[in-house]
Amino acid sequence: MRFLDKLRALFSPQSGSSRLDVAVRCNRCGEVVRTQVDLHNDLSVQYGQGGTYYYWRKGLVGSGQNRCFQQTIVEYTLDADRRVIERRADGGSFVDQEG
Repeated sequence: MRFLDKLRALFSPQSGSSRLDVAVRCNRCGEVVRTQVDLHNDLSVQYGQGGTYYYWRKGLVGSGQNRCFQQTIVEYTLDADRRVIERRADGGSFVDQEG
């Protein structure tokens, strides 16, 4: 039984800072679309004169339940320590995780 507990702990998500939760509301139908960003694998590193930063861009589409398939483009810019500097949502707006 201890072996299975160790195996489960190995493959279960770690709590803490390795994921960023994103939730946006579509401007057209109002559906809230949620996703997660893996801060260690999903980011693109950008090198510039101002230093190193990370960038993430994704097109999110709702379930289609409201017959709306409009894409919301979400963009995040993060600093070298993977803290959010800037975020934008084209075609939608950000909502808190409770909303």
